[in-house]
Amino acid sequence: FRYSGFMNRMPRILTETIGDRRAGRLVASALGIIVAMLAVDVWQDFANGASLQHMTSEVVMISLGAMALGALWMSASTRAAYLATSLDHTREDLRAWREKARLYSEGLSGEIDRQFDIWGLSPAEKEIALLMLKGLSFKESAQIRNASERTVRQQAQDVYRKANVAGRNEFAAWFLEELLVPRS
Repeated sequence: FRYSGFMNRMPRILTETIGDRRAGRLVASALGIIVAMLAVDVWQDFANGASLQHMTSEVVMISLGAMALGALWMSASTRAAYLATSLDHTREDLRAWREKARLYSEGLSGEIDRQFDIWGLSPAEKEIALLMLKGLSFKESAQIRNASERTVRQQAQDVYRKANVAGRNEFAAWFLEELLVPRS
């Protein structure tokens, strides 16, 4: 929201200067107490027959204080509404991004699985191949599969042979090459 005019900028200046909600409440409370005390003073001045000029100046101060309180309240309400709307938009963007990422992930997973089938990988080899694509070491893969590191290395060699690649880097590059094509 854009504020125009001094009275519209004043609440923004106060809330940006204050920043903290507790400090904003403290300022609003103090302003409210000042306005209330001025109202009591005007009432007492009226009862004691004070001059019209003195009472007019106090009424003006009460009016300005009440306007400042109203401006603070409106600013806080406007800010709260803006933040709520912004949060709703952010949540919707996140939901859409997650759905898009899920679709891309499922598509990529499906394509990787199809390529594994084309190469004729066994279920164990497929699992090792996926762990390698995720960047896990042979030792980590062995721990996950409850197998020896030597078995995992042998299965990785079988994957490289069936995929007709020289090693882990070339294996990963085979899948990433199509994803990393420069945009025109």
